Amino acid sequence: VAAVEQGRIIYSNIPKFVYYLLSCNVAEILVIFLGTLISKNSPLTAIQLLWLNLVTDGAPALALGTEKGDPDIMDRKPRPKDEPIVNRFMQLGILLQTLAITSVTLGAYFLGLRLHPEQPEFGEAMAFVTLSLSELVRAYTARSEFYPLHKIGIFSNRNMNLAALLSAVLIFAVIYIPFLNPIFNTMPLGWQQWEVLLPLLLVPSVVAELVKLVYQQMQKRR
Repeated sequence: VAAVEQGRIIYSNIPKFVYYLLSCNVAEILVIFLGTLISKNSPLTAIQLLWLNLVTDGAPALALGTEKGDPDIMDRKPRPKDEPIVNRFMQLGILLQTLAITSVTLGAYFLGLRLHPEQPEFGEAMAFVTLSLSELVRAYTARSEFYPLHKIGIFSNRNMNLAALLSAVLIFAVIYIPFLNPIFNTMPLGWQQWEVLLPLLLVPSVVAELVKLVYQQMQKRR
């Protein structure tokens, strides 16, 4: 019984990992594509994309592999042998997450350009921070495909807490340490920028939690 439970937990963590990385990476592609198409300039530089993939996405994604499993992991029916990892529910979630992350990142970019038309670096910095921090917050909601965050415990995964804290510290270092600004093409952000960014970076996580809520309501009706 313990072996079956551990096997279910391991398998359930694989879709979480895939779900999180696919939604983040597809969103990054769309941000570059649409941003370049609309403004003729990329909202993110090459080194910022490299940072996102190696630092922002990597550590939280690995931490998802250490989740203890949902409370009802042993109450579920055996999964079909031919069920793909990226099933229909995940496809819908990836689509919604991609749209949410892309929208808030491009929104932050164009708002930055509007607030500081003479300094396009502000728009790039705002897009970078919004995308980075929204993915970090999103990692917490990705800890369960079906259960809301408050039911599994916000800080119950120690590895996730360490990964998110380390990534956040490094992101703020890139923004606020002067000699790193020219390397990563960033600028220090003030309260005026943060008032715009804070609501935006929470949107993808809110969307993820709403999808879980809809799923639970559908399960109850069934």
